[in-house]
Amino acid sequence: MDSSLYKTVTTGRDLKYNYYYSAPTAGKPVILFVHGFPNTSNDWRHQVAFFKAHGYGIIVPDLLGYGGTDKPIDYTQYRLSAIVRDVIDILDTEKVEKAIAIGHDWGSILVSRLANYHPDRFIAFGFLAAGYAAPEDVTFEQLFEITKSFAGRELFGYWLFFNEDQAHQIIEKNIDSFYSLLVAEDAELWDSDFAPTSGLRTWVEADKRTTVASYLTEEEVNDHKRALLQGGLQAPLNWYRVRVRGLDVQDIKGE
Repeated sequence: MDSSLYKTVTTGRDLKYNYYYSAPTAGKPVILFVHGFPNTSNDWRHQVAFFKAHGYGIIVPDLLGYGGTDKPIDYTQYRLSAIVRDVIDILDTEKVEKAIAIGHDWGSILVSRLANYHPDRFIAFGFLAAGYAAPEDVTFEQLFEITKSFAGRELFGYWLFFNEDQAHQIIEKNIDSFYSLLVAEDAELWDSDFAPTSGLRTWVEADKRTTVASYLTEEEVNDHKRALLQGGLQAPLNWYRVRVRGLDVQDIKGE
C-alpha cells in the first residue's frame, strides 16, 4: 500500500500505532479493516485498492504487536478492552464519528468487542474467518473441551504451544516450517498437524515442510515471512496468552 498514506498516533495508553488512512469522497463512509494473526495492515491491500477506488475512506491499523505499531512484551497490555480503546483513539484522531468495521481472524474478535463497547461508533460490522464472538465467562479450558466435544477433534491445541514463553523462539528459528504449515496447500494438515496439542510444536521443531497454498505468490510468501521476522513473534503471541491465561475472562468481568 502507498507508504505516504501511513500515519502514527500515540494512544491514551502511550502506545504508538501505525495505520493507513485515506479520506473518503463526499457521501462515502469510512471502512476500518482489522487484521488477525500473524498479519499486518498490508494484508488488506487488495481490499484497500478496491474500496479506495470507489471513494470509501479507509483506516487500516497495524494492531498491537505487529508491523510498525509498538510491541510490548507484557501480555497484560493485550486486553481486548484496552486495544478497543486504542482503535477508538485512531478513529478520534481522524475525526471519524462512525465507520464500517471488518475483521479477520483475531480482528473479528476485536471487531466483536468494538460492537459491544462502542456500538454508537459504527454503521455495520463484517467478520471473516471467525464470526461474531459474544463476551462470555468461559475459560480457555472450557472452550477447549466444548469445541473438542462438538467437532470430535482438538481445534485449539496449538494455542497451548503459543502460550509457552519460548514459542516465539522456536517458530522464528524454523520460520519456513511454521509458515508452510500455516498456509499449507493441503488444508487437512491443519487437522492432523497444526491444531492438535503438541502437533504444531512437533512439526516446527522437526523443521518439516509442505507445499504452500497456490493462491500465494513466491513474492508474497517471502514478504510475509520477512515481516514476521522483522517484528518477531513474541508480541503477536500475547493475543493468545491473554486468552489461555484467563485474562480475557477477567477483562469481561471488569476485574
